[in-house]
Amino acid sequence: MIIKNFYLSLKKFTSPASRNITYFPSENLISKTHKKLTVKLKNKAGRSSKGTIILRTRTSLLLKKKNFKINYSLRVKYLGTVASFSLIPFKNKLLSLVFFSNGFISYFLSNDRHVLFSFLCSKFEKNLRKINLDSTHFMLLQIKKLSFVSCVEIIPGLGAQYIRSPGTKGRIISFEKTTHSCLIKLPSGLKKIFSYYSFAFMDSISLQFHKKRKNGKAGFWRTFGKKPIVRGVAMNAVDHPHGGRTKSIKTPLTPWGKITKYK
Repeated sequence: MIIKNFYLSLKKFTSPASRNITYFPSENLISKTHKKLTVKLKNKAGRSSKGTIILRTRTSLLLKKKNFKINYSLRVKYLGTVASFSLIPFKNKLLSLVFFSNGFISYFLSNDRHVLFSFLCSKFEKNLRKINLDSTHFMLLQIKKLSFVSCVEIIPGLGAQYIRSPGTKGRIISFEKTTHSCLIKLPSGLKKIFSYYSFAFMDSISLQFHKKRKNGKAGFWRTFGKKPIVRGVAMNAVDHPHGGRTKSIKTPLTPWGKITKYK
């Protein structure tokens, strides 16, 4: 109540109506931070609310996508705990919401070592030696040979760029001390050289049965809100600039005649 009275003294009302719809800031700072991690976007096609023409897409008009801001940087010095899991349905990725001791909140790709309310820490942190915890991410020089890794940085500090798909994992083949490099076999079978000091997750990314998922029936994505798109060449001339059996398309156009080349 003291906080509300404080903001009331700072707020200048022009009418009783504005006083009734006044919103006060939340006393819980976690809720503010949590809202910034996800963004809900409504797909638009045809004309927007302002009347401007927008290109068609393959998704439904009423489909709302929830975009997660995934943190691929594993260089975190603080102790964290896994609070919850979230699934991205179209990409079939499982994310872990991690709360750190300094108040930082972020989404990371879920690993086989991530368990609900488990701790997420790095072996590189010196202050965590006193605590008996299982580390989840290491430098490559701290991992044994022939171990399985995922979410690997190719250059230290650049962020994980390799082995990020669901159920994938790579294997450390050898170390080269003279060049400070490490040879890793990727899930595709390709062998690539990484830096000695890059961070990586142990074990594989979650959802190992992702590769066994089959899109076996026609109209499978209709249940997810996606709609099929008809080619303009297959339409009549009154329906699309490409239509009319002429096959004389100079530049690709939208159904409203706007040029889409180089866009």
